Amino acid sequence: MKRILILIYLIFVFLQIFSVDIGEFYATYFDVDKMINSNDINIKIFGYFKKYLESGYSSYLKAANELRVEYDNNLTFKEKKLFDILSSINPQTTLSPINRLNEFKNTYPDLLITDLLLIEFEYNQWKITGDPNLGAKVINNINKLERVLLKSPFLIYYKSNFMFNSNLYGNKNDAYMIIKEGVLNFPDNKKIIETYITISTSLKKNFEDDEIFEKISKTYIKEPEGDEKILLFIAKHFFEKNDKDFAYNIVNKKILPNTKNYKILFLVYELLGDYSDTYTQKMNYYKKALEYDSDNSRVLSKWALAMLNVDYNKYKSLARIALNKAVTLDPNLSEEALNALKKLRNEIKIDVMFNYILPILFFVAISIFIIIYFEKRKKQKEKELMFKEGDENDRN
Repeated sequence: MKRILILIYLIFVFLQIFSVDIGEFYATYFDVDKMINSNDINIKIFGYFKKYLESGYSSYLKAANELRVEYDNNLTFKEKKLFDILSSINPQTTLSPINRLNEFKNTYPDLLITDLLLIEFEYNQWKITGDPNLGAKVINNINKLERVLLKSPFLIYYKSNFMFNSNLYGNKNDAYMIIKEGVLNFPDNKKIIETYITISTSLKKNFEDDEIFEKISKTYIKEPEGDEKILLFIAKHFFEKNDKDFAYNIVNKKILPNTKNYKILFLVYELLGDYSDTYTQKMNYYKKALEYDSDNSRVLSKWALAMLNVDYNKYKSLARIALNKAVTLDPNLSEEALNALKKLRNEIKIDVMFNYILPILFFVAISIFIIIYFEKRKKQKEKELMFKEGDENDRN
């Protein structure tokens, strides 16, 4: 019996020593799906918890807790305590997790995964509040971990995003250089790719590094669950490169069949309108986009201009209505739209003048003339009658 107990103890100690560190795995791969598919049970459970926190789907939380029960003996005491915290976190909150993780860190200061989770939750809280003190804390913690982890996709992701979004501590060009190096070192990491595509297109760097951008983009579109906004950025790039077949393929096979998001659908149809070959196509696509956001001044003005180019006389009334609404929503329309609206307004003034005001004035003038004419006739007859009566009296 003693031998069995000793053997069990040795196995337990072996598992404690040689189990894969969650923090090192997460920082190195920064891929929740890889964690879920891992053969290491602690990594798999953490992966399910992270998937739950990112998606909010309770099925991932259920899977994580079921594995915790089944493989309880394979987990370290610290892992169990950490999983207790993750199990109780509401995916919609950030402050409570930060407080609980800080308490956990005070008790167990040597866990890398705690530092990583704190950076994530504090970064998300900073994005909500813009608190400069919290921002300073986030970048300081990232810089500290860089000395330990060096080139980690986790740190590259958060540092580049922080520097791109922070006006106080950041620099957009530095953020681009960081994520560019990151995507060259980790060309298969989904989050790194998404950040690179977002930052490069925002800064118009996608044409400067055209070869890198296109290589990375063509890798990304093979992802079974690509982000719709990222796919839109890629499609726009290829539209601008005049590789329309490839761009249409992304839109028609990767985005439209897989989304019901009104914002994405609006942007898709606006993009299709922007790069259509004919004004009729543009008009139809912009009209379709407005079904998903009828108060968008930018597309209202594009739709109006397309209509005027299709058939000016046929659509000028509708175009004027669209442009009037657009300029009410946003006075800063394009010069072309403002000039078109000015012309349409002048035309309507002239039209009203000739078709309504002038006829009315003419009618009023004729009426006044007739009244005056008959008044004069009446007075003339009265004078004639008075003279006639006077003559008759003189004879008598």
